[in-house]
Amino acid sequence: MRVVALISGGKDSCYNMMQCVAAGHQVVALANLRPAENTGQTDELDSYMYQTVGHHAIDLYADALDLPLYRCFIKGTSVNTGREYTMCQEDEVEDLYRLLKLVKDKEGVEGVSVGAILSDYQRVRVEHVCRRLNLQPLAYLWRQNQEILLKEMISSNIQAIIIKVAAFGLDPDKHLGKTLDQVEPYLLELSEKYGVHVCGEGGEYETFTLDCPLFKKKIVVDSAEVVVHSADAFAPVAYLHFLKLHLENKAKSSGTFVVNSCSCEVSCNNDDIFPSSEEDEPEKNILVISKSLKPNSLDITKTFGSSGKSLSGYQWFSGITAHFLPSKDKNAQEAAREAFSSLQANMTSEGLKLKDIILVHLYVKSMEDFNVINSVYVTEFDLCPPARVCVETLLPDGVLFCIDCLAHKYDIATVDVLHDEKLVMHVQSISHWAPASIGPYSQSIKVEDSETYHDVTAVCGLLAVVVISHLPRDAAIEWHVVAVVDDPLQRKHFSMKMLSEGFQIECESVVSSSASCGSISLHLSLISPSTSQLDLGGPLHDLVAMFRQAVEKLSEDCSASPLSFRAFFKEDIFDAETLQTGLQEYLEKYLGKKTPALILVPVVDLPGTEVIHITCWLS
Repeated sequence: MRVVALISGGKDSCYNMMQCVAAGHQVVALANLRPAENTGQTDELDSYMYQTVGHHAIDLYADALDLPLYRCFIKGTSVNTGREYTMCQEDEVEDLYRLLKLVKDKEGVEGVSVGAILSDYQRVRVEHVCRRLNLQPLAYLWRQNQEILLKEMISSNIQAIIIKVAAFGLDPDKHLGKTLDQVEPYLLELSEKYGVHVCGEGGEYETFTLDCPLFKKKIVVDSAEVVVHSADAFAPVAYLHFLKLHLENKAKSSGTFVVNSCSCEVSCNNDDIFPSSEEDEPEKNILVISKSLKPNSLDITKTFGSSGKSLSGYQWFSGITAHFLPSKDKNAQEAAREAFSSLQANMTSEGLKLKDIILVHLYVKSMEDFNVINSVYVTEFDLCPPARVCVETLLPDGVLFCIDCLAHKYDIATVDVLHDEKLVMHVQSISHWAPASIGPYSQSIKVEDSETYHDVTAVCGLLAVVVISHLPRDAAIEWHVVAVVDDPLQRKHFSMKMLSEGFQIECESVVSSSASCGSISLHLSLISPSTSQLDLGGPLHDLVAMFRQAVEKLSEDCSASPLSFRAFFKEDIFDAETLQTGLQEYLEKYLGKKTPALILVPVVDLPGTEVIHITCWLS
């Protein structure tokens, strides 16, 4: 895509440009914000967003790249400094909006190169601006290991010098004007001793790039002076003010450069992540259990359900369904909106809102409908959407998608304390950190237990939902993890096993060390794979009975309630109506008001002789 590069003159914005080019994008313009002339701060502006030291040399930087440069003055200040940004005309972020809008109108750009590495503050605001302008942020350096990143920059022939120091151990007399390769060993030493960020992400130092493989000419500093901003005895703050610079022609080269296009543990471009083997082929024998219905004759998602609310404020909802038949007047988008309206109405009846959802499982009949579904989905959530896992599965005819979700809300407000109960990471920039999880959903959400606001040492009940991000774009598998902060060595485990009319039932359970939550896993497997017909009534009864025993066993150590009962079942061998009716009946019989939300997921295959796999989370 056509890309504009946000530049400060530093190493990070320069190296991210190189990454954009390596990824096949075309950098067609540069954009820079500088201090307004009437501020009296001609070199360095006190800004949360922008590096301005060295801005006098930016015109020469653009000449070296032989690219058009767009510049605007920074007229705003840091007004909205919250974790999430909302539009404020007096904020310096709006200066970035005006600048990028100008570039988009003039150059027709589609993407923005951003050199952010660690700062959520900057990333969130750039993404906010890009979303408003329908531009795609490209932040390939985001969350990369800083030691490795610095080595990559040096090995990629970025010639950058230190132009500002502001950290213990960095001396203006010794380090200003030094190149990255000259100071790298010392930066590693400072990082080891004092926790200094090797790439300067804590504001320890700033750089200016004099040459890189993208430059047509190189910049030469003829003279500069040191300006001391703060003569602190332990961590003096000082910067270089360039007095005279010029461009020089570079030695002729092959015209190509080498850059590590991906620092992921799994390569973004690896097309053979999951090699197939004969051992992985599913069994071809099809079993028949009880009497089968006609294909797709049952809507297994027709019943909306929900668990009770746990003591810590969690509640699971299931069976939210978008019904759609192309022959009818209703289109797919209308069907999706009706499903979300139904979800909202049911959550309202429980005193909850859509913003209280922290995790969504979205099951779609066909990935061909994904864009249509997503266009509606994105309008239903604000800047902090829930984590989401989307899976194509064998839904009945007339069903566009179905959803189940986990919501959280405290019933008791903490006294004299206002707090956000969720910590959300919603990265929208394309990067090596999250190549496969960019969209209207958060990569991770952490829910903090109310106890932590009274005792900072308490970790009971802290919950994190994470979508695993180290995946190539064409990966066949995506994981999500629900994690609890506790001591793994103090968790309690137990298991049970029994036989039931030609089946084996196994149950494994675990309770967190804080006794705030637990999980139960159940497996229903055929004892003899050659069996052609079996009655399911008895095994389902015994399956739920064992589940109740596990819940009761867990209740001895904690007061957690079962919230979700997710049953993955082999769709080609089950009477789906018997399965749904039987499970719901036995769950209500044995658990009463503690009945969890029932979720049925048809699958093509399960490991070994397993025909049903059930997972349950308790809080």
